[in-house]
Amino acid sequence: MLKIKFLILYFFINISFSQTIYDSFESEFLKESRELKIQLPRNYDDNTKKDYPLIIVLDGDYMFEAVSGSVDYLSYWGDIPESIIVGVNQIDSRYDDCSVLDNIDFIPISSSANFFDFISQELIPYFDKNYRTTKFKVAVGHEATANYINYFLLNNKTSISGFIAISPKFSYNMENYIIKRFDKIKSNIFYYLVSSNTDFKSINERTKMLSENLLTLNNDLVSFKYKQHENLTHYNLPIHSISEGIEHVFATYSAINSIEYDSFLSKIQTSPVKYLIDKYENIYNYYGVNKDILINDFRAVEKYIEESEQYKYFKDLSKLAIDKYPKTILGSYFMGLYHERNGDIRKAMHIYRSAYTLEDVEGITKDELLEKADLINQDLQY
Repeated sequence: MLKIKFLILYFFINISFSQTIYDSFESEFLKESRELKIQLPRNYDDNTKKDYPLIIVLDGDYMFEAVSGSVDYLSYWGDIPESIIVGVNQIDSRYDDCSVLDNIDFIPISSSANFFDFISQELIPYFDKNYRTTKFKVAVGHEATANYINYFLLNNKTSISGFIAISPKFSYNMENYIIKRFDKIKSNIFYYLVSSNTDFKSINERTKMLSENLLTLNNDLVSFKYKQHENLTHYNLPIHSISEGIEHVFATYSAINSIEYDSFLSKIQTSPVKYLIDKYENIYNYYGVNKDILINDFRAVEKYIEESEQYKYFKDLSKLAIDKYPKTILGSYFMGLYHERNGDIRKAMHIYRSAYTLEDVEGITKDELLEKADLINQDLQY
């Protein structure tokens, strides 16, 4: 609860200090100019070789600030990658954009089909051409627009692979469409669905039933999470759930925490070093972002090796550390542990001492390695 309160406070502060670009887009499909709100990462102009995921916020007239504040906050702490956010204002066009459906299949027709083409064939290509975007795109919606973003999920040709559906007012048969799509999907999808026990009754019941059906599916390419909040209304639900949805679609990006360690790393039957390498390859493959391996994650693998007593993996971990942090003591630290845990304490002592010319890393200092070497030397003298 404290984290949520702090995030809400940050959101309101962020409105005052972050720069929002107001733009308009002349759409051939909509036959009109549509107002946009755009937020770029803090150092976008300085990091000219860096690309960013694109987050598309429908109902941008009231949802944009909540999303942009959460993204700025979470990316500041490294929990998610910095991202480009575009909000599409729909204050006078929400029904025409999202709720004009045919009476047979209940898919967009007329103005709602035009809005689909505007997003998929105009807006996204425009940002890909004029901004440094990665292949990873996220769509965020609330109520009618939370239902509408599923049409991008159902269409194989759209590039959106992250979905945050907040209190969706599902159109007829939408749940069946989603279930069938999840069962057959052949690329990675991240989907966050949220409601509340005090939301509109029909919305809460349908989202809950959908989640129960989706959780029975067995498709490793789908990362699905459902959250039912307690005592939140239909209208304050977004501010409480947006950050959770963003964290879910970028879950692989975050540092190895206790949940990931207990649920995955601690249970692996193969090399923990390979697990670490694969994690960062997946970050690039999913999000198109090159991320340096965190010291935190090296230490998580160290913890696993110590707890499982599979000390042989310290050697591979040392090689990886030397490759990623060649000027630091990290590689020497792990190589010293390799020899120390395998009984060659004299060699471990020399390695710890030889690291004195290298740089410290977070949580490990040269003085600590010298202390380890001194303790080994004392043992050798007895």
